[in-house]
Amino acid sequence: MATNLTSHFVSATTTIDSNAGRIRGYNFTSHSTAVKSVVFHDDYVSAGNVGTQVLKFELNSGGSNDTYLEDAGIRYFTNLHVTVPTSVAGTIFTG
Repeated sequence: MATNLTSHFVSATTTIDSNAGRIRGYNFTSHSTAVKSVVFHDDYVSAGNVGTQVLKFELNSGGSNDTYLEDAGIRYFTNLHVTVPTSVAGTIFTG
């Protein structure tokens, strides 16, 4: 069982964790009429140096995605940056 989880609400592109960790789950909702992509990067430095993509998923028009991962989660080694498009918001669980 995972312990010491932290939740991060996001509605814009941002770095949510500046340390190594694991993605344990996420819930996103789109209020757009178009398909939108949410992308997670490890080792993000700047827009010209985005590091390694560790997760990407698409939200359908007006859709949502509610995913919880096993104890192993998805590992990131440096930091966790998430690209969140306009009209999308969600909560990410790390630990």
